[in-house]
Amino acid sequence: MKISIKTEHFAILQKLQKIRKPIEARSLSEKLKIPYEKLMSGAIFSLEQVGLAKFQEEELELITLTKEAKSYLNLGLPERQIFNMLGKNDRKEVKLLDFAKEIEEKLNFQKRLFFVGISKMKKNRWILSSKSMGYEQIFINKESPEKTEEEQVLDLFKDKISYSLSEIPKKLREAINSIYNRKLVKKNKRILRLVELTPKGKIITKEELQLIDEEINLISSEMLKDGSWKKNLSNLKNYEVNALGPNITAGKYHPLTIIINEVREVFHSMGFEEIKGPIVEEAFYNFDCLFQPQDHPAREMQDTFYLKNPAEGKLPKKKIVEVIKNTHENGGTTGSTGWGYKWSEEIAKKMLLRTHTTATTIRRLSHITKKTKLPMKVFCVDRVFRNESEDRTHLAQFMQIDGIVIGENLTLSDLIGQLVEFYKRMGFDKVVTRPGFFPYTEPSMEVSVYSKKLGAWLEMGGSGMFRPEVTYAWGVKDPVRVLAWGLGLERLAMLKLKRNDIRDLYQSPIKWLREVSY
Repeated sequence: MKISIKTEHFAILQKLQKIRKPIEARSLSEKLKIPYEKLMSGAIFSLEQVGLAKFQEEELELITLTKEAKSYLNLGLPERQIFNMLGKNDRKEVKLLDFAKEIEEKLNFQKRLFFVGISKMKKNRWILSSKSMGYEQIFINKESPEKTEEEQVLDLFKDKISYSLSEIPKKLREAINSIYNRKLVKKNKRILRLVELTPKGKIITKEELQLIDEEINLISSEMLKDGSWKKNLSNLKNYEVNALGPNITAGKYHPLTIIINEVREVFHSMGFEEIKGPIVEEAFYNFDCLFQPQDHPAREMQDTFYLKNPAEGKLPKKKIVEVIKNTHENGGTTGSTGWGYKWSEEIAKKMLLRTHTTATTIRRLSHITKKTKLPMKVFCVDRVFRNESEDRTHLAQFMQIDGIVIGENLTLSDLIGQLVEFYKRMGFDKVVTRPGFFPYTEPSMEVSVYSKKLGAWLEMGGSGMFRPEVTYAWGVKDPVRVLAWGLGLERLAMLKLKRNDIRDLYQSPIKWLREVSY
């Protein structure tokens, strides 16, 4: 029996027979000058139905230029522009700071870009520098330096908007990481659909096909009445009654949501109460209450998202503020010497996106009274924010598992017991702790679990006992002590879901979501 296909679909079949290898669906669409959606839902779908073609999906990482990099396409990277300016008028050497001002005026470069360019020029040995005169001078070392691998990568994008890593020449692939770190390229994941003929489709001839100009999908009541359907038997659509039906992909919870709920269930089963806190916090609760000095690097703009509006919040009662102030300046009544600097209320009032959920557990600690029944166990699983560049192991927004236990005569053994019990209930048989350092706990510990798949120990977070500098402000003093921990949820999820890229948990590749079993 002949296979019936539309005449227009036969033309596409012939094209695919000439190509003879898998081709990306969008490339095929461009070659045939047929809209992509029409090609996939029409010709490819029909050819697949009769067993002549098939397509498969692949996850592809595409590399594209950032806005900054596009501005360098014609002018060149900062190091090339600066070098060209240095060599003007046969100049061989120049005072670095004078040259920086010249570049800022003539090329409209920020100082950051200037010094990035100078650093690259030194690394490439285009220039040499000397401080023999008491100030830094730079000298041309190469008259006409060849294009670097980074420049060669940039040149590729003059012909094409995006590339997959496999399309980049092997010798230039290391340079991709370099310019990615310079934030000159972006990496985006895309689903690639590859179309190819089946063995049958590769050899089938026109004589074996029934070509129809207009396929009849439905016999109408009028056709039955006037009998016209009998005259169009060859145009009736063939139905393959033995073909398998389509896979039905039912809706389900996102795997990360399932893991969050599992974490909650485990803590509830261990006798913990769940708490919530604001995403927007005062620096007071996020940093100052945790005995982090106001000049600590973690407070800098490059690590923390500060708010423009509202820029400032309200501090708690003056009595509490005074205790925190004294603790920072001289240790207060804690027995510590403090940090020995002038504490500022203005800095403490700054509003920010919380950098850890410990700010939430501190708020809960602030409600402790003499009537509070101890021991008290609370936990929090929520979003935190860090001003970081995103890559396969880092995100600017992620989830943190935070918890504290408040009780009399608690020890490090109690803390280890809580952590080991939690991870065992989450499915990890091997859990170890080792000494660590965190500004607001002493002693402090890092906790790691063993991954059978990777055959390695992986760090999951930090823990410790809150220092007196943290607890005294809220009236929590020996023999009452506070055990605390902050654990990474995404690290836990990556192990349980067997993902190597943390971004997958939020970009949610459809193929993976359909296949993942959890």
